[in-house]
Amino acid sequence: MKINKYFLGLAVILLGTLTSCETDVKGDVMYSPMGQNISFETATPSTVTTSQTSLTIPVRIIRSLTSGSYTANFTAEASDEGIFSSPTSVTFNEGQGVVEIEVTASNLEKGKDYTYTLTLSPTDVATADTITKKQIVSTTISIHSDYTWVAAGTCSFTDFTFADDEENGETATKVPVENASGTNIYRIINPWVAVYNDKSAAGNLQFTLESDGTISFAEGTLATISGYDIYWNTSKYGDYCVIEKSGNKYTVSHLLVKGSNMYTGAFAFEYAR
Repeated sequence: MKINKYFLGLAVILLGTLTSCETDVKGDVMYSPMGQNISFETATPSTVTTSQTSLTIPVRIIRSLTSGSYTANFTAEASDEGIFSSPTSVTFNEGQGVVEIEVTASNLEKGKDYTYTLTLSPTDVATADTITKKQIVSTTISIHSDYTWVAAGTCSFTDFTFADDEENGETATKVPVENASGTNIYRIINPWVAVYNDKSAAGNLQFTLESDGTISFAEGTLATISGYDIYWNTSKYGDYCVIEKSGNKYTVSHLLVKGSNMYTGAFAFEYAR
């Protein structure tokens, strides 16, 4: 695959020299923690994708010094009110280095993204081990509430952006299309994989199909293909983000972004509900 059109480059390449040193350490070195060093196990767990309206997510809190009992406290900040609930404290028993709490998310709306951040209290932050400096003071849970997708036929898909033949593009037929049940939202399943037979080009293309046959995309990144973002922003780059409709065929001009480099690109698909 190649990139055919380039209109704006802002990349800055910084070249530096890395130096390293080696120090021989002889004998066994033992380090005993001097304090609790209360910490979350991870700062950003993987995004949870679910089609359920509620779920429970475990969160682990750890400590370095396991002698004695200790109660850790934390605050919570949610992206949406009335969605998340969790304890505000947890107690380590004698000899216990790991404890787990449960964060409950409910009333999730299809197609929405949610975040929930837990942060240690200042008292617990102050327990940080100043030698190891391995304390995570907050953790953010991310949830994508997905639709229930059902099969909705197939389409033909042509890509011009990465094609060797820029004028005619590369085409795949019978590419699966799915519909978000109960909505007018559709997605083409891995169209660039179908065109190029390249798994690194994985990425679904989601769009809204109106009753009059017109389509629209949500602003932002439509898909990420081989490290490049298929980018759609009509408010800022309206001259480069254009949909042309001819019958059941849609030709889409878009932006292609990698780092601070921006390119133009295009694809087309033909689909009849």
